[in-house]
This record gives sequence, C-alpha cells and structure tokens, in this order.
Amino acid sequence: MMKSNPDHLDGFLFEESGFCAQLCNTEESLRLAYQLRYRAYRSVDGIPENREGVAVDDYDAQPNARTHLIWYEGQPVASVRSLIWSARYDWQSTTCVDAYRPAIQANLGLDRPILESNRYVVDPEFKGRKSLTAQYLLFRIQTISCLYDRCQYVITAVRSNHISFYERLMGFYPISDSTRVKGFQFETTLLATPYRNRAILAKNASVAAAQLEDYEQYIKQLSAPVAV
Repeated sequence: MMKSNPDHLDGFLFEESGFCAQLCNTEESLRLAYQLRYRAYRSVDGIPENREGVAVDDYDAQPNARTHLIWYEGQPVASVRSLIWSARYDWQSTTCVDAYRPAIQANLGLDRPILESNRYVVDPEFKGRKSLTAQYLLFRIQTISCLYDRCQYVITAVRSNHISFYERLMGFYPISDSTRVKGFQFETTLLATPYRNRAILAKNASVAAAQLEDYEQYIKQLSAPVAV
C-alpha cells in the first residue's frame, strides 16, 4: 500500500487538513482508484458485481482522462476523474457527451472546452465531517484541472438526490432530463456550471478553494506520463 506522505506519494498535488491529493500516474495508483470506485458503486447497487473488483471503462484509457485520489491517514478515501472535451485532445468523447450530446449542444455548445467531472466517489466506510472535507477537495481538484485545460464549463451527471448539493456548492443547474447512462443501474441528470462559479465554491467551502501552488504542482505532475 502506498503511503500518503507527500514526500513519497507519486503524483502528489497538495495537502490540506490532514488530507493529500494525488494525480494517478502509475498503474498502482490507478488500480486503487478503480477499486475504490467499485466499492462505492457496489455499496448503492450502482453497478453489477465483477470478479476483478474494479470499476473501469474505455474512457479511462483515453488521453483526455485524468484520475485522482484523496488520501487520509495512509488510506485512499475518495476519487474523481476529469474527462476533457477539447480541441487539445482532438475532441475525444466523454461519457456525458456520448449520453447527453443534444442537451450539451443546446445549452452550452460543443465548440468550447468542457470539463466533465465523473467517477466522483468516497469510500462508503469513510463517513461524517471528514467525508465531506474529502468531497470538497475533489471539487478543488476539478477546479485545477479545469484551469489547466482552459475549460469554460464543468458538467457532471448525478442522481436526483444529489442535485441540491451541487446547486448549493457551486451553482450547478440541470440541463437535461433524467436518463440512465450505459454501465450504471440508476438514472442521472446532467448538470452544468461555468468555471467562474469557482468563486461560489470557495465561499461555501474554503478548503475547496484552489491555490496558485496547486496549479503549479498540477502542471509539474502532468509532465509525467499517465500509466494505463
């Protein structure tokens, strides 16, 4: 098991309130993220069981995908993936572009960089206030990722009972009807928010506010190839 000490954590991004953020750039860190996804989704019967005990899809191998982990006390406790819709990646598709293309075209347009935040998960046994802090830090990561690719909007597909959290925290708003996305056993609604609403995020949760040094560290870590 890898340790969350910043001096030994491959892909280290930042440390906050006892948590460490990591860009997954090794096979080991990616597998930990896939295992964490699996545990989280299985805890709500969100995906079918599989022998490997991982939740992985074809998008994970794409060059426009970046997976991240949050660590606490030496354990991975949360994870999120960025999928970038951008000319930088030859407009390689994302889960939401494939599932909600008409809604995105009508509400945002498909001629601009967009960050899709997905595979947003927390270990089902990691609960309470610390779980909420981990979730805020996932938003912080996506803010940095969004800046790196100059994305004008962030989109994410969530279950109906999570919509109010996103609306309150960063001004997300629905741009689609509820539908089932391939690979999942529940329906989701597509939400969107402009990148400028990071100010709302910072006001609502100070630990979620990205710092300049976060961005500088992110650039540094992206110089290392992501193993898939």
